[in-house]
Amino acid sequence: MVKIGIIRCHENSERCAGWNCFPAMANKTGEFAKYDTIEIVGFDTCGGCGHGKADKIVKQAKRLVQHGAEVIHLGNCLASDCPSKDIYIKALRKRIKIPIVEKTHGGPSPAQMAAYRAAAEAKKAKAAEARRARRAKAKK
Repeated sequence: MVKIGIIRCHENSERCAGWNCFPAMANKTGEFAKYDTIEIVGFDTCGGCGHGKADKIVKQAKRLVQHGAEVIHLGNCLASDCPSKDIYIKALRKRIKIPIVEKTHGGPSPAQMAAYRAAAEAKKAKAAEARRARRAKAKK
């Protein structure tokens, strides 16, 4: 049995609770296909954008190791989309002495990606409208 910890993107965690990571683990697909038996010891976020500083994600990884993780997987959201991923992966591999695996699953379906993008755009539009309303109220 391999004990796995997963670190995902903090920003993406508002939209995704592991909708693809957990089925991939249960069905042993994606990066989980290589394991016979899996025990999840933790599912955490990177700690929020470090903008090129790896301290937060290393702290999260150390916590997973303390809870028994033998391997840490970086969620697709982090391993694919994070602009600081190379810095984070380098720091994790240097400071965490267990395997760091990039990605968890094969990826969201096109419909899921479209829904994620639409939700992100709606959130941005709502925030912009709220800012405009505040400015208009302040001018009165």
